Amino acid sequence: MGMGIRTLFTVEEANQVLPLVRSIVRDVVNDFRELRNAGRERRALEVESAGNRGAERYIEALKDKVNEFSARIESYLRELSDLGLEVRDLELGLVDFPSLIDGEPAYLSWRLGEEDVSWWHPADKGFSDRAPVPLAVGTPPIL
Repeated sequence: MGMGIRTLFTVEEANQVLPLVRSIVRDVVNDFRELRNAGRERRALEVESAGNRGAERYIEALKDKVNEFSARIESYLRELSDLGLEVRDLELGLVDFPSLIDGEPAYLSWRLGEEDVSWWHPADKGFSDRAPVPLAVGTPPIL
């Protein structure tokens, strides 16, 4: 993708790509949780078990697990970025779709667990400033 050319999404376009985005984000959230647990477990073990041979082997295995999850998350994030999305929070599964609302740079905002893409915030604001997408922006929902 050329630099400077940003994919802009309408609400409909964001919702069309959502099934794919949802499945990638679900994997990101699960793997991120696993990654954090493995990292925490490894740190705890390293403190408790200095010099314990069996524990050292287990710590190595946990390191491999951490690396594997990191690599998987990296590749998911690359997929999302190739689609034109910006990932905001790996724990919540929060992603932003670049958009224009009333001609102003904005993001359509979606998090894992939401039915569809129906929130937005101005480009210079964040998740806490989300508002429902104004209806004039999209076509009426398909029933």
